[in-house]
Amino acid sequence: MKNKKGFLIIAHGSRREEANKRVYELTAQLKNYFQSDAFEPAFMELAKPSIKDGINALAARDIDEIVAFPFFLFKGMHYSKDVPNIIEKSIAKLDREIKVTMMDPVGMHPQVFDLVQEMLYDKVTDQFEFKKIAPTKIEDKSMEIIEGAISEAQMPEDERPVVKRVIHTTGDFDFLKTMIFSGNAVAEGCEALLGKATIFTDVTMVQAGINKRFGHEVRCVLNDPGVEEGAAEAEMTKAAYALSSLGSELNGNIVAIGNAPTALIKLVDMIKDDGIRPALVIGIPVGFVNAKESKEYLRQIDEVPFITNRGQKGGSTVAAAIVNALIKAQFMAT
Repeated sequence: MKNKKGFLIIAHGSRREEANKRVYELTAQLKNYFQSDAFEPAFMELAKPSIKDGINALAARDIDEIVAFPFFLFKGMHYSKDVPNIIEKSIAKLDREIKVTMMDPVGMHPQVFDLVQEMLYDKVTDQFEFKKIAPTKIEDKSMEIIEGAISEAQMPEDERPVVKRVIHTTGDFDFLKTMIFSGNAVAEGCEALLGKATIFTDVTMVQAGINKRFGHEVRCVLNDPGVEEGAAEAEMTKAAYALSSLGSELNGNIVAIGNAPTALIKLVDMIKDDGIRPALVIGIPVGFVNAKESKEYLRQIDEVPFITNRGQKGGSTVAAAIVNALIKAQFMAT
């Protein structure tokens, strides 16, 4: 049985209410994003609630573990000594066992660069200059820029072209940090493509974006006869019903989901309950309702290799980009 966690957002505290207000806002945003009330703000001094108050509020929810996030810049004395001491004394007064996990402060995160460049952006834009590049060299230059930005990133070499293609497609470096590959997902996908596996998609936008010049069949049955009626009768989304209607046809083939979390949830159910075994699942739906949850559900399986990401980002163009990167890798290897 998993631990019941509570999350403490800890700041130093200030006599200036506007500084404290940012911590309240951050906590509210976290509650909204994760759809959970298990977050509490807390201040070391000069503001309320105190760290002790925050711990008591979480303990009242019968938690087993506190995850403390220090809203500090670096690992100074407050991080290494003061805050842990306050937490230890506060828990001791509860006379119950609560595990504490202390996370790194904000300044230790590699995304600090993103924050700094965002804050500087408007000051730098008047220095921009257009660059004359031959049309045939634009993609090469883009990939060169991407490689320069991710050169220090640690990842298996076969995953790098896939991540680069997604970043190239979206212009979003967040995917460098959020993409997840199970086991030998890239190798399994390339092997399936080499065997001319069919690529099934949840929506026609993914289907349209996939490179078909090497003879791979790409199918989407979303708009096939009977799907709309069947979905209504089964009280399912069209995407989920369409995928379920394929049943064993999915075995040994690739499934690319970029739009519908419900389709990904249904597919995982089919893998778990019905023994369906695609060669590879690309599960990267976009959205605010069940998108990130469906991806975490996918990560629970070990019967089938998969490629996914953390969070709500994704989409049809991302799913297509992943498939195209695998097709290119398979084509170049043969």
